[in-house]
Amino acid sequence: MIDQKTIATYFGDDESLLRKFVTVFVRESPVLVNQMDEALASGDLPTLAIHAHTLKSQIKYFGFAPLVSHLQEIEHLAEQPGPSTKLPALVSEFNRGFQEAYTALSAIAD
Repeated sequence: MIDQKTIATYFGDDESLLRKFVTVFVRESPVLVNQMDEALASGDLPTLAIHAHTLKSQIKYFGFAPLVSHLQEIEHLAEQPGPSTKLPALVSEFNRGFQEAYTALSAIAD
């Protein structure tokens, strides 16, 4: 699931830098995912959009293209006026994919 070409693009052969980024991601991303879930549950779509954008920026470094796409769509829908009926399913689908990515990245964290 980790895209080695993307890893090479952002980190080259710098294993130490990669581990630092992964360690920060593993530590901070679950908080952002929980905040996304809370924002969706409370109907706070601007906050949902902010958290989706932040996660999108972090996940792209590891090449999880489907997750980046989900987050782009979540961010876009959350920025639109009025509630979207697609958001709950999209966030749920993202959460499932995130768990897989988180597990893969946890294995290489410091």
